[in-house]
Amino acid sequence: MKYIYSILFIFLFVANTIACSAAYQYSLFPLGSSAGQLIFLEVELDRYLLNPSNQMMQMGGGRPFDNTPAIEVRWKGSLKIFTYQMGQMILERDLGFIDILDADYEEALLPYFQKAYEAASALPMFEDAVLENVGYCHHDRSCTFMELTIDAENVQFYASSNEEGYEDKKCPISFAEKTLLKVENQTKIKFTDFDNIEKEFQVDFFRLWSPQTVRRYTVGGQTVQVFTIGRGDKSRYTETKETEWKTPVLETIGHYIQGKDVVFHGQRFDFFQVL
Repeated sequence: MKYIYSILFIFLFVANTIACSAAYQYSLFPLGSSAGQLIFLEVELDRYLLNPSNQMMQMGGGRPFDNTPAIEVRWKGSLKIFTYQMGQMILERDLGFIDILDADYEEALLPYFQKAYEAASALPMFEDAVLENVGYCHHDRSCTFMELTIDAENVQFYASSNEEGYEDKKCPISFAEKTLLKVENQTKIKFTDFDNIEKEFQVDFFRLWSPQTVRRYTVGGQTVQVFTIGRGDKSRYTETKETEWKTPVLETIGHYIQGKDVVFHGQRFDFFQVL
């Protein structure tokens, strides 16, 4: 098993060293509920470098040569509105493709979040989602807001909150296909056929991930926990875990924009639990 584990990390390391600031996020934001059905905004974006003149970078400094167009860090992808019905995510509206500057991330996404919230609030019997608090782990596995556990025997991956009263409410983690596909492209292991790859590879894949945030909402009388986990090169990551829950001051949940915080060559993945 140690041998397989090492192989997986070697594949990931090689793939990451030849990439250029690439990153991916799959983020979910509860907007509210309609007739008892939860409504989510899905944000799926890839970070990339736009190199207008295909220039080489100066050694050491990470800057283009003088007198050349600036290299831009950008995000591209899609935003969609889903309803959650009987354990299934049902597409309600596609807000379209976007391609935005990393430096303008929040400002560029704000109209889309507002548009999503307006579309959701027009649905029958709409009730706002209220973001009560956020626990920031920032990839520190000693964080008290979230615990990731692996059942190696049954090949299951779980997240749970360590807060009193929530410890036994484990949430099974199911990864989006694109998240699995990106690891598959790096390792050449058939991760999109996850259940049929070797058990050791499945467990090793779980070990790549670390806790990022827990967001706790109240929606239509229900509590919804949105967990964020991530993986990637943390050598340049400077954020540190918080020790207390944070309570954001928001006008509406439609104005809450998050997702840019992805480690170098990394992935950020959201999943949720209804309590």
